[in-house]
This record gives sequence, structure tokens and C-alpha cells, in this order.
Amino acid sequence: AKRTLKAQKLQEELASGKLEQVERDHNSEDEDEDKYADDIDMPGQNFDSKRRITVRNLRIREDIAKYLRNLDPNSAYYDPKTRAMRENPYANTGKNPDEVGYAGDNFVRYTGDTISMAQTQLFAWEAYDKGSEVHLQADPTKLELLYKSFKVKKEDFKAQQKESILEKYGGQEHLDAPPAELLLAQTEDYVEYSRHGTVIKGQEKAIACSKYEEDVKINNHTCIWGSYWKEGKWGYKCCHSFVKFSYCTGEAGKEIANSEASLSEDQTRDEEHVTKPKTLMEIHQEKQKDKKKKKHKKSSNSDSEGEEKKKQEKLKKALNAEEARLLHVKEIMQIDERKRPYNSVYETREPTEEEMEAYRMKRQRPDDPMASFLGQ
Repeated sequence: AKRTLKAQKLQEELASGKLEQVERDHNSEDEDEDKYADDIDMPGQNFDSKRRITVRNLRIREDIAKYLRNLDPNSAYYDPKTRAMRENPYANTGKNPDEVGYAGDNFVRYTGDTISMAQTQLFAWEAYDKGSEVHLQADPTKLELLYKSFKVKKEDFKAQQKESILEKYGGQEHLDAPPAELLLAQTEDYVEYSRHGTVIKGQEKAIACSKYEEDVKINNHTCIWGSYWKEGKWGYKCCHSFVKFSYCTGEAGKEIANSEASLSEDQTRDEEHVTKPKTLMEIHQEKQKDKKKKKHKKSSNSDSEGEEKKKQEKLKKALNAEEARLLHVKEIMQIDERKRPYNSVYETREPTEEEMEAYRMKRQRPDDPMASFLGQ
């Protein structure tokens, strides 16, 4: 009875159109829920300075967890606190670490220059123990050069040792044996080819071909266009022709091109040597310039002579004044200290260049061994 009542209600709602309105309201409610759900931040995406929580090893759902890579209990240990698996989980399976997506945290740590840096650090410690002052952080360049020279000397020593043993005992023929692949007479090299026969995968590397035609020689040329370059022009090396798609002329074309180049050089030289005849106006202007230069030289010479005379006169005056000052100082020094005038030799003005030169010339140097002969 209840089912029949429900069926009747549904039919009445469908007939009146109320059911469509209910469905619309329901759909709008779902859309509002989706809209508010989009505004909510995902865990790990939002950063709040008050509650600072950092997660080191976040992963998305598609990533395989480290502890699920190998379910063998005797495989690599997984630390749940730090979420670290240092060893390779595929170590016992026989897979190559380079081909596996994850080979342990230590595999990532020992990539790049980590191993070489550890070797240089070990060499620095050993060298320091033996007496050489080297340090990885303090002087890395010196350590690197020393380590390189050490490796070269070590290889040379090994080679010399090997040669001396072979000379003494022999056995070079055993070292020159063919490789194991030829001895076994069977190879197992994996190679993949495409439909056209090009190598896709394997030991042989596929040669990248250019989309342009290469080594196509036309019109009897033995070299391609662009094999010769001179004075900013490209051409053919076989005939020194700069015209593209021209016919090759061989050695004769080279001789003609060289002769044309030499002729053009000679013409330019002749043009440089040939000078135009000067007009009377130009000759007159040159004469006037020469006269002005001569006058300027004479005036400069006379000015320099006058300046030198003035300097000599000033120097004589300064020397006389310096001699008078020295005599005055000598007289003051002979007077008793109590009777000497106060600041009698003090001057406030700056001395001139001539006065400084006179002071240097008249100054007594007690360290000079020839000072005693100055007064004689």
C-alpha cells in the first residue's frame, strides 16, 4: 500500500512539475558544496607562522611508498620516524640501480662530485699527516693541484713498475690476449631497430642526420659551397669561386682569382702614391702654417729661457736668505737659554719651492761621510 502511495505522489509531482524544481535545488546545493570545498587548502599547502609545521618527505598518492617497493623483510631497513630508507630496496633482486626509479637515499647522496670530494678530503688528511700543509676549505686550489700531480706521479710509477717487471720476467704476450667476447665467439648485445632500420636502443648510438642535404657536389665541383672564405665572402675551395652554382674551373680558376687580387692591390697602391696637384691657395696656406709654427717655437724657446733665468734668480735669493737664517740661528744658539728671545725664528707662512730647495742644499747631514769636506 505504501509503495502505491509513493508511486502516485511521484506521478502527481511529475505532472505538476514540482520534481524538476526539487532536482534543481539539490543540484545547486551540490554546486555550493563543491565551491566551498575548492576554497579549503590541502594539508601541507598552507603555511602559518604561528603553528609552523614542516614535513620533510611529502609524497603524492601516485608515488609508491618506500616500504612497499620490496616486501621482503630482509631487504633494506625503513626508518618510520625519519621516513628514510638508506640502502637500495632492490639490492637482492639483481636489478641495475641506474634503471630503477628509486635506489635508496644513499644512492642520491653519492651522486655528482661527492665521491671526488671525499677522495680529496682523504688525500688532504693523509698529506697533512705526512707533513704538507694542505686543507680542503682553507686552500682548495693548492690541494686540487697537489692531488692532480700526485695522481699523475702514481700512474707513472705504476707504469714504470709494470715495465720493469715485464722486462725482468717477461709475459707481455699474455697481456695482449684478445677480448673475452672473441674468445667465447658469442655476443649478447641488446639492440632495438625501427621499421626503417635505424638504431633506437642499444650500445650503438643512432647518428643524428641533418634535414639538409650534405656533401652534394654540383657542376664538377670537388668541394661544397662554403668550404672557402675570403674577405667576408663564401665560395668553393676547389676553384676559389665566389659565385654560387657556378661551374668549376679548377686550378686555372685559382690562378685567375689570385692574379685579380694582386692586380687590385697594385691599383690601390698606385692610387695612394699618385697625388693631386696643389693649387696656389693651398700652397700659400701651408707656408703661412709653417711660419706660425716657427714663430711659436721661437716664442716658446724665449719664454722657457726667461723662466729659467727667473728661477735661478729666485734660487740665489733663497740661498742668501737661508745663509742669513743659519747665521742668525747660530748666533741665537750661542746665547744663554735664559736670555734667548721667545719664538724668534718661528714663521707662519708656507715656504716656497726655491726656499725648500735652498734648505735642502744648505742642510747639514751628519750621516754623510763627505760632510766634513763641505766647508773646505
